Amino acid sequence: MSSQGGEEGGSGSSNGNYSGGSEPPATQMPDSGVGGNVTALEFGDLTGLTRQEVDTFLRGRGASVKGPTPDGYIGYKFPDKSTVTIRPDGEVVRTPAPRYSPDGKNVNKGRRLDKYGLLMQTRNQFGDQVPATNNTGERVTN
Repeated sequence: MSSQGGEEGGSGSSNGNYSGGSEPPATQMPDSGVGGNVTALEFGDLTGLTRQEVDTFLRGRGASVKGPTPDGYIGYKFPDKSTVTIRPDGEVVRTPAPRYSPDGKNVNKGRRLDKYGLLMQTRNQFGDQVPATNNTGERVTN
């Protein structure tokens, strides 16, 4: 599918909302993300929203909810299997829907989406964690 190409690039937007240059303006409700075939890509930065606003927004997009866990994590899973997790400190972690190679191997396991919905390069060509890719900077308020 052609929309998967936008996922892998991680440097541009298929709908023109974010070109990778300057940060988009802050909004009260998330604007559209980069789109594609993953629900977690279809909306922008959630920073500044309350947990309740995010909960209502994500449920309205079809997410099922898991949690909170005893440690305070809340997970939202969309029908396409992409996820959004809210950590106890309010950090937002987005993961794309799993993609599989012809032999059945998950080719994007452990990948994350940044606060603009762009795929982050979290592993190098040897499979090692790239430093400073564990935090997206996207955070909701309590």
